[in-house]
Amino acid sequence: MPYVSVLPASWGLSIRGAALGLLASVALFPVLGRAALAADEAVTASAPAAEEAAPSIAPQLGWLGDWGGARTKLADAGVQVGVNYIGELWRNTQGGLGTGTAYNGRFQFSLDADLDKLFHWSGATFHVSALQIQGSGFSGQYLGNIMGVSNVDALSSTRLFELYLEQSFADGKASLRFGQLSADSEFAASDNGALFINSTFGWPALFAADLPSGGPAYPLATPGVRLKLTPTEDFSFMLGLFNGNPAPCCGDPQVENRHGLNFVVDQGVFVIGEAAYKYNTAPDAQWLPGTVKVGAWYNSNAMPNQRYDIFGIPLASPDSIGIPAEKSGDYAVYAIVDQMLYRKPGTKDQGIGVFGRITAAPGAQNQIGFYADGGVNFKGMVPGREDDSFGVAFGTSRVSSAARGFDADTALYTGAYYPVRGSETVLEVTYSAQITPGFTIQPDFQYIWNPGGGVLNPNDPLGLSTVKNAAVFGVRTTINY
Repeated sequence: MPYVSVLPASWGLSIRGAALGLLASVALFPVLGRAALAADEAVTASAPAAEEAAPSIAPQLGWLGDWGGARTKLADAGVQVGVNYIGELWRNTQGGLGTGTAYNGRFQFSLDADLDKLFHWSGATFHVSALQIQGSGFSGQYLGNIMGVSNVDALSSTRLFELYLEQSFADGKASLRFGQLSADSEFAASDNGALFINSTFGWPALFAADLPSGGPAYPLATPGVRLKLTPTEDFSFMLGLFNGNPAPCCGDPQVENRHGLNFVVDQGVFVIGEAAYKYNTAPDAQWLPGTVKVGAWYNSNAMPNQRYDIFGIPLASPDSIGIPAEKSGDYAVYAIVDQMLYRKPGTKDQGIGVFGRITAAPGAQNQIGFYADGGVNFKGMVPGREDDSFGVAFGTSRVSSAARGFDADTALYTGAYYPVRGSETVLEVTYSAQITPGFTIQPDFQYIWNPGGGVLNPNDPLGLSTVKNAAVFGVRTTINY
């Protein structure tokens, strides 16, 4: 998990990050770990439906939390309802496109049903979620960056998000989801990366920039099917098949599919597969636990060449007809490592953990060719604040060779100053403080080097400078009910 920014055409980037806010539902390098006793893998804050439920404020609200007992009766009957709210305030203090302050908010409403309890349909569950988003377009308005500052900032709207049935079989070792799905809720996710707010630590910026409409990620789910196999407790494999473009046409994808009700199925296919291996999970394991994931995706849609037209002439040349050459299909590969380095004695997930991710895609038809991120988390390290987490992470997005070539061609053919984009890097420092179970406050700082990869500053009347490095401060409040 998600922010979306449609940047000016000269930047050519449409960014959608993955939602890292807690989902309001109840259902649905082995070398680094040498330190102490082992335990189970740390619980992720944005885990799929089968994982442990996020803390809720409902038990603390008395009648309001349980609706006079009605909510418990619904749960006993197999129906779980939930609401998750994220509100945040951001301030760009320097650089970017200009200083300024903005507010983002998002309600997520969810319903999960155990169809075995309701209809004696063994192993089947139903999930539906809807979003009410109050977006500011903060990154697009004040920063012009590739990796959106907030993973919930999106176009203000009320929309259907996910809607699916899930059937488990093979004694619970396999499951199949079918319906309107969001790939970023399960694929390419780092457990330790889930703490961070920048959109890129959910759905990587390379995916968001290179896939049509940003791919099936917040806030745009799309029709699809997902198969998950778990032959052992330590090994799992997932394969997803989705519609290839959640919001086809010619404008902002969120405008094209404003309410999430388009259910597009004729825009090619997006296929993504991922294998995950958890190691040192046994209670008597000698080393600390971790997870390694490897994956790849393929999209069948025709993708425009970033530098040349259909006759092989540079698009920036006056002789070009301006129609990019197209290549049928696109792909990327990725790898993820989550590793616990230290665990407080007697705890399951309190301690120090690190993560790292890399992903790469071919340069000719993509705007981002290489992406990497990594970070470190400290959970429960402050006495008396066992549920708090502190983290530092970075992410970097490298503009593809073809896109950089287009910049160089533009400078050559125009004879004017035109910067060649390189890469954008973000550093995030954050602290999530639990005020009470289900209610957290999270101060956050982000520093962005080379917003947009080093593009012309549209506010410079002389056109001789690039967008400057930006320093952003923010605070997020999350309430899970």
